[in-house]
Amino acid sequence: MAGRGTNGRHGSRGHAGRTAALARLLHKECIQLLELYRNSESLPSSPVDGGYLVSIPPLVPQLSDAEKISILHAALKECLRLLEDVITREDAEFSDEDSEYKRKWKTVRDRLGHLLASTEQLLVEGQKFEAKVKEELDGQAVSGSFRLKMWIVRVLQDLVHWTGQTSDTLRSLPAEVEKAPKTMSRRTRRGAEKIRK
Repeated sequence: MAGRGTNGRHGSRGHAGRTAALARLLHKECIQLLELYRNSESLPSSPVDGGYLVSIPPLVPQLSDAEKISILHAALKECLRLLEDVITREDAEFSDEDSEYKRKWKTVRDRLGHLLASTEQLLVEGQKFEAKVKEELDGQAVSGSFRLKMWIVRVLQDLVHWTGQTSDTLRSLPAEVEKAPKTMSRRTRRGAEKIRK
């Protein structure tokens, strides 16, 4: 019995380590994609103002690692939804093009899907958070317009930020993953309810 429990803990730590490595890889690929997009559209390298599109409860030190992962998982889900919208628009504009540029978009999308599936296995039962997107793109935005390009940059900036946050948090997770509480605190629940859709 004891041996089986030890293997379970080692397996969970191993999974957390693999998930952290996946998050680091995705973070680097998001940085590369942002640079690639800016270069392809001749955009300045300075960040676009307006803050991050995806909003989550603050990752305060009082939160457990498991609670932080739950919150970041919610942020990544919204990032994937935004990314899918960007890819749909890019496919419409460059429908006949099969380039490294388009493949990079889809590699990031697929990798983000894998990261979501992997982090989901680290979630604690009873903990559920929702992220909110502060600003959606108007469906009337013209393809190729400057406004659309700036919005795409902001989506990519979010991807860089939230994959980086997830990577950093996961690297500190393994020692605590089995000790996470089964229910969130009253204070944490109130913070999560404030931004629910």
